[in-house]
Amino acid sequence: MAINSDLQNPDSSLYVTFYKRAVEIADETAAQGRPIYRECDFVRIMIPGNSLSEIDTIAREDHKNRFPVQWARYINTQGEASQEQGTPITEWPLVSVSQAEELRGLKFYTVESIANASDLAVQKIGMAAGMSPYEFRNKAKAFLNLASETAEASKKDEQITHLQEENAKIRAETDAKLAQMQEQMAAILAAVGEKKPKARKAKVVEEA
Repeated sequence: MAINSDLQNPDSSLYVTFYKRAVEIADETAAQGRPIYRECDFVRIMIPGNSLSEIDTIAREDHKNRFPVQWARYINTQGEASQEQGTPITEWPLVSVSQAEELRGLKFYTVESIANASDLAVQKIGMAAGMSPYEFRNKAKAFLNLASETAEASKKDEQITHLQEENAKIRAETDAKLAQMQEQMAAILAAVGEKKPKARKAKVVEEA
């Protein structure tokens, strides 16, 4: 049975590959005070010989249906998309590039996966991080706690700054209205003064 990406379809001339990429979640990064990423499935579509035609985007269902052979090959070699979310090992300053690769080889992709690992699971790390696995797990927990506290403090600072800005704005509006009222009152008093009749001078009668 023919499929959408068989040789009879124009799509057969395209170079298509599916792959994983970690995408930062901006809202979560700001809320947690540390980089938060989620691994997503991406698709790269190119026309061989045309460097200006490349499409590189998150894989949607229509991509999977349009290129079923490439999608099946990807799933068979990489597995389903990982839903793990957190701070990638590569974003943790404590870990070097080589250590990060070794930890990823042990299926520890995020700082959270280390902090939440059981005693049995964390033992697999051994001395890969240059310290005992239990000490390494404690440092992961400390990193997450510090990031959370920093984010909370930053959030409070933002709230205080926002309140100060709001108060300054209200004060400025109040001062402007008061100044306007004073100007209006001064104008009214000036107008009343101009309309007020002048007092006549008493005539002095000279005695003979």
